[in-house]
Amino acid sequence: MSAPTHDKRRYVKLSRKWPGRRLAPLALASVALGLATAEPVRAELLYPGQVAGAKFAAGSAGATVGFVVGARVELRTRGAAGWASSGAIAFRGPFALDGLARLPSGRSAVLARAQDGSWLELWDGRRRWSLRRDSVQARFGPAGLAVDKAGRPVVAYALWFPTRRTFLRVARVTVNGKLTVKGLTRDGFPPSAAPPAAAPVVLGSGELRVVETYVPAGIEWRFEKGDWWGKLLHSSARGVPVGPIAAAASGSTVYAAWTEAFPAVAPPAIVLATRADRVRSGVALEDAVLGGLAVTSTGPELAANRCVPAAAFGLEGNGVCGGLITGAGVDGIVADYAAAASARRLLLQTADSLQWFSSPTPLSPRVTFAPDFTGRVEGASGGEIAIYRERPGERTLFSTVPLSADGTFTVPAPAGAAAAAYRAVYTDPGTGIPHAALVGP
Repeated sequence: MSAPTHDKRRYVKLSRKWPGRRLAPLALASVALGLATAEPVRAELLYPGQVAGAKFAAGSAGATVGFVVGARVELRTRGAAGWASSGAIAFRGPFALDGLARLPSGRSAVLARAQDGSWLELWDGRRRWSLRRDSVQARFGPAGLAVDKAGRPVVAYALWFPTRRTFLRVARVTVNGKLTVKGLTRDGFPPSAAPPAAAPVVLGSGELRVVETYVPAGIEWRFEKGDWWGKLLHSSARGVPVGPIAAAASGSTVYAAWTEAFPAVAPPAIVLATRADRVRSGVALEDAVLGGLAVTSTGPELAANRCVPAAAFGLEGNGVCGGLITGAGVDGIVADYAAAASARRLLLQTADSLQWFSSPTPLSPRVTFAPDFTGRVEGASGGEIAIYRERPGERTLFSTVPLSADGTFTVPAPAGAAAAAYRAVYTDPGTGIPHAALVGP
C-alpha cells in the first residue's frame, strides 16, 4: 500500500440553505502535559491485570490515569508518594473510555460511551450528564473531551442515523454548572456510512476547534463570521476512518491522527494530517492502529500497535501484538502516550498488568531481531535479553541469552512444527521500559 501525501485547500461552509460548506483553516490547541511532582525513572504498577482501555491526563494539579475495569473507570492520581486511588465511576457497561481530563480544581472529568453507541455520559468529578440521543435509532460515534480556558469540560461528539445523516455537536459546562449543547452542522451533513468520530481542541486563546472523521474523510471545524466553517484534512477512495481521533497543536501548526481501515485491500494504517499554511496529510505508519499522538518541539510523535494476524498461525481471532513508539518496539499494548519537554510518558498494557513508564529522553529503536534469530540491542554493552515464543493467547519464555560487548546476541534455533512468533525483550535498566522486536511465523 502506498502512502500518498495530499496538499489541499478545499473548503466547506455550513449554509443555512444546505449544501454549502466552505472549508477554512484549522488550528488545534497543544496539550498541557506538565507534572506537579518529580517522577522516579522506573516502571510503576497501576493495575495487576488486564484493562479494557486506559488514558492519561495531566495538568497543573498533577497527573491522573483512568482505566476501565468491568463497568467502572478506576482513577489513579500521582502524588509525592507515587500513585494512589482517587476514586471510581460506574457506568452502564460495556463501554469505551472516550476521554479523561484533569481540571484545574484537581478533579478529573471522564467521558464514557456505550460500545453500541446507545449512550454518552460525562462525569466532571461532582455530577453526571447524559447526552441526548434524539432518537432510539441514533448512535454516538467516538467522542472527545477537552478543558476550556476557564477550566471546564468541553465535549465534541457526532450523532449518526441509519439514513447516513450525521449531526456534529459540542457540549460545554457553563459557569453556572449547567450543560449546554450547540449544533455545529445541519441537514445531516456530512453523510457517512458509519458513525463519525469527533475531538475538541481548545487553543491558548480559548477558541474552540473540532476535528471530525467520517467515511471517507476528515474535516476540522471552527467558528468564524457567525457560522461554523470546516477545512478538509484528508480523504481516501479506499480508506475508512475508524476509532477515535488524536489531535493537538504547536503554535499555529495543527496535527490530527486516526486509524484508517482498508477493507479487503490492506491492513489498517495511521493517517497524520498537518495544517500550517496549508493542509498536508497521508499515511504515516502502515500496518498499525493508533495508540497516541504527542506534539513536541521537533514535531509530532505517534504511538501505535501492530499485530501479526491470527491467520498467520492458521488460527482465527486475535493475533499477536506489540507497541511502537516513533518506530521503537515495546513489549505490550500502548494505551496512551504523552510528551513534556524532553521527557516521554507511556501507558503500557503488558501480559499481566497496566504499567506507567517515564523516560527523561525521547524513545528510539533499541532492539533489532532478524528471522535468522540474531539481533542487537542498540547502546547496550552487556546484560541479557529474553526471548518469548508466542501464539495467539499463548506466551512462554523460550530462552534468555547474554548480550555481547557490542550489544549483539544469537538465539538457538527453535524446533517445533507449530507456527509461532518470537519476541526479543530488553528491559532498559534506567527506565524499566521493555524494548522489543517481534519476528513472525
